[in-house]
Amino acid sequence: MREIRHPEGHTWVRTSVVDEGAIDHERQIAEVAGAGNDVVRVRVAQRVDFDLLADPVTRHVHPVRITVAETFEMSPAQISELIGSLSEALEFAYRIEGNPWLPRLVADQ
Repeated sequence: MREIRHPEGHTWVRTSVVDEGAIDHERQIAEVAGAGNDVVRVRVAQRVDFDLLADPVTRHVHPVRITVAETFEMSPAQISELIGSLSEALEFAYRIEGNPWLPRLVADQ
């Protein structure tokens, strides 16, 4: 698998090329400190599959995923920060779903 790091200002921070017909986009929105050494990461990801044998090439864009992981005990202040991060992730997901990017000669299926 190959990873592409996008420049500042790009919609996605990182794109992983899974194989010839699939890529995964990712943007980490936040890392919120929890109790002790726990960290809660909020990230938005989206998988795109391409049918390279179709004419024209078609793509299947999977729904945007918001991932919240490693959650343990958190204080009210930490929960407040997490809520802000989740709101930001939700706004980002809505922007992505409402603004699809299509390269030349690619059609949605």
